[in-house]
Amino acid sequence: MEIKRIGDKVINNKKRISLDEIQLARAFAIIAVLVVHSTSSGVTSISTDSFLFPVYNFLNIAGKLGTPTFIMLSSFVLFYNYYPRVTNWILMKKFYIKRLKFILVPYILFSVIYFAIKWYIYYDYPSLSFALNKFLTLLALGKAHPHLYFVFISVQLYILFPILLIMFKKSPFLRKNAIWIGILLQWIWVILNKNYFHITLKGSISLSYLSFYFVGAFLGIYYFQIREKMKNQSYKDKIMLPIFIGYGAIVILYSGFMYLVRVGSYSEVSVLLPQIVTSYIYEFTWANNALFAGLVLFYLAHVANKRFGDKTKMLFMEIGATSFGIYLIHPLFLMLFRGILSSGSPLIYHSWQVLTFLLIGILSWIVVRFTFRYIPHYWIVFGKLPEQQRLPIRKKENLIRKQAK
Repeated sequence: MEIKRIGDKVINNKKRISLDEIQLARAFAIIAVLVVHSTSSGVTSISTDSFLFPVYNFLNIAGKLGTPTFIMLSSFVLFYNYYPRVTNWILMKKFYIKRLKFILVPYILFSVIYFAIKWYIYYDYPSLSFALNKFLTLLALGKAHPHLYFVFISVQLYILFPILLIMFKKSPFLRKNAIWIGILLQWIWVILNKNYFHITLKGSISLSYLSFYFVGAFLGIYYFQIREKMKNQSYKDKIMLPIFIGYGAIVILYSGFMYLVRVGSYSEVSVLLPQIVTSYIYEFTWANNALFAGLVLFYLAHVANKRFGDKTKMLFMEIGATSFGIYLIHPLFLMLFRGILSSGSPLIYHSWQVLTFLLIGILSWIVVRFTFRYIPHYWIVFGKLPEQQRLPIRKKENLIRKQAK
């Protein structure tokens, strides 16, 4: 094992043990994604006068924490694993090879799948060359299907990561102040884009997620110190309680704002608000809701890791381990079920939305798990399954103890 001392930190090239808490957080995040996508039909199809419309609206908005949380967790895992290690060309080469294999290849494959399906069902392109150019454009923007922007953003994080890693290693100021610096840089981008650049595809640009990158980096670098502090009641009262209160307040504000927009009443309210509020209320509510929610999920994952029974924990660990594959494939099942039943009596329609949520999750998991178990080179389709997830709980715990020695 190669070890090097930098200042007061011991840096080595031994990979850290994986964290069950991260798999649990991923499980919570993918469930939120499924909630958002399952309720999208309700907020667009049912009448705004329906007594269930506010429920659909709240679930749809409150669930918009999944993808940003995945982005934050990706940054966390990168800095958790790579910050303590010696940064050199060999390490970065291995880093890029793994990401190209396990992230970029499945992204390209599913971009082809979604483009081909929508080409067959919805579009009539004039020629094969036109369709190819259209596909390459969508591929380059993460737009072959709406949910694929997450993978596209992740690829941008991987490209930026070596630069960010070096910056964080060299600057104690950046490390210690990463949270507010990330938020500040993201808002500088938001303001500049709104007033000068006017880029409409801002959701596909990594600058729109800098706060999640930097918060993830901060958590990854100082993880063990933070984990110890989370056991302290005074830390919970001073840090975690305000975060929970902040999340509760912002999710109410965000869902209320979107409710007014969707029922067509926001224009009447906006005339009473200052221009700066109306100009940035969407970015403010979305960004802060997602950021607070990510921190809440991160904390709840640690609570769940201690309080879940073995069977419950393994269920959520399984969901978390297969979450990337579930994320990639679930819109296929959603498209199928939306085509089967798009209307009907209120009882049937609302029951079908709940059933759709359950079915797309279960069927997506079945396909992903079957692929992992029976298909050679499964990583081409769904990326890499964590090795420890293939083990029973007792074997997994023994392996973790062995790695920790």
